[in-house]
Amino acid sequence: MKFASRLLVLSICTLCLFNSCVKTTEKPVFNEFTLNSKDGMVRSGAVYIPKGISSDEMIPVIYMGDGLVFRETGFKSMMDSMIENHTIRPVIIACSYENKNQISGYSIAYRNAEYAELIARNDNTLATLFDNHHSFFVNEFIPYIEKIAPVSKNPEDRIYFGTSNSADFGITLSLRNPGLMAEYWCFSPVCSDISDYGMISAPTSYSICWGVKEEIGNDNYFPNLMKDIRKRGGDVKSWVFNGGHDREWWKYWFSEELKRRFPYKN
Repeated sequence: MKFASRLLVLSICTLCLFNSCVKTTEKPVFNEFTLNSKDGMVRSGAVYIPKGISSDEMIPVIYMGDGLVFRETGFKSMMDSMIENHTIRPVIIACSYENKNQISGYSIAYRNAEYAELIARNDNTLATLFDNHHSFFVNEFIPYIEKIAPVSKNPEDRIYFGTSNSADFGITLSLRNPGLMAEYWCFSPVCSDISDYGMISAPTSYSICWGVKEEIGNDNYFPNLMKDIRKRGGDVKSWVFNGGHDREWWKYWFSEELKRRFPYKN
């Protein structure tokens, strides 16, 4: 079967699963897909649906910026276990896969320019990449997830999760789109500068953490960023962990945030 044909089958199966073919998931589902973005890019992603979810439910959803982390770092098995063991209530994970390919003529990957506004700000080519990805995430990725999965469209049930540059993207996303999501989990943002933004016009909360071994800027970077977000009306919970720029630490704190936000109720 040719690659394009496999992708078509995947898309059809995904739509069937959450529309008419299956009414309730009998086991956890992780379906990958591709989207032909309006900017001409072919972008990839996936959706995780826990066991026992009915197609007519409206389930809270976490939109994950660096979605490959979910697939590559054991997030799925962790979610399966936490939900199966009644540690947390069911939640859907929507993964937007980052583009790790290097940009022609630049020493950085697409992911860096598409996620970090500060990196793209002073270069027209990179700024276009950032704006295109931002538009894709808001106007194409989220609506597609809402089409294929039983996710809630209520901003109170939407959470953004990102790490490193995708944490920077989450902070910018919240400032550019007040009311899109009520909560942002941004772990170890590396280069956020929000000095050009004004007040946040909708209630927005942030969970932001970083490690004592982060090799980023100066010691004032994180405290100043927290101050700037609070100054704009954001409700910030922040903490420091005893580690560095590390996926395992981020996975641990993700699990802790899940337990805080979605505690199991009998």
